[in-house]
Amino acid sequence: GEHHAEHPGTSHPVRRARACEDVTRAHCALDLRFARSRATMSMVFGVVFAKKSVVVSSDSFTRVDATSWTLDLGANLGSEGYIGCKDVCLFMPSTGLLDDNSALCMYIQAGNSPWSYCGCVANAKPSDVFALRWPVDDNGAPFATAAIGISVEPLAATLEKESVLVQHKETFAKRVAEDLFRFMQSFQTGGDAQHMVVPTNILDRWFDKFINKFRRDPGFIDRPRLDAA
Repeated sequence: GEHHAEHPGTSHPVRRARACEDVTRAHCALDLRFARSRATMSMVFGVVFAKKSVVVSSDSFTRVDATSWTLDLGANLGSEGYIGCKDVCLFMPSTGLLDDNSALCMYIQAGNSPWSYCGCVANAKPSDVFALRWPVDDNGAPFATAAIGISVEPLAATLEKESVLVQHKETFAKRVAEDLFRFMQSFQTGGDAQHMVVPTNILDRWFDKFINKFRRDPGFIDRPRLDAA
């Protein structure tokens, strides 16, 4: 049957209907700005995958509704192609396309995973670069399909999402430190719990091991350890 792309911020039909009902007059005015912009320029936003692409114009996206777009990466790049996209720049060619109370948000999705928020741009910050952390299956393999979602949302609504991103970075840093500590513990042979004697090149050895594992499976650091307390 015919496939309809979903709004990146709302995956359930009821939530999607409610989201449409909640579109503000500012969003309606925004859609008129987009319509006028298309009469004078072809691009209302663009993305660039670092080291992987030239500018991908909004015209290359599928417009889902008045304020959201999707780009099917799996169909264009395949799983081996999209998984190599590690960083993406989202930008607006002009600051006149959004009102000051709106933001242009980016999401990613792979397989049947939920849409994951990456970040946003607004008039005060018309461009930004986001790290792409693609979901993988239970075996650590990339899904065959992946997509980028762009959604216009109230700027105030992005504050909580940005806070979650900061918390995730803090958690990531903590888990990296824990990985280093466990590696150092593996060299502990004595019974003194207050002191640890390790090789002088411990950091180099750990970093090489960590990077090799991270390249094979970028998501390993986010998964909880089975032996964790």
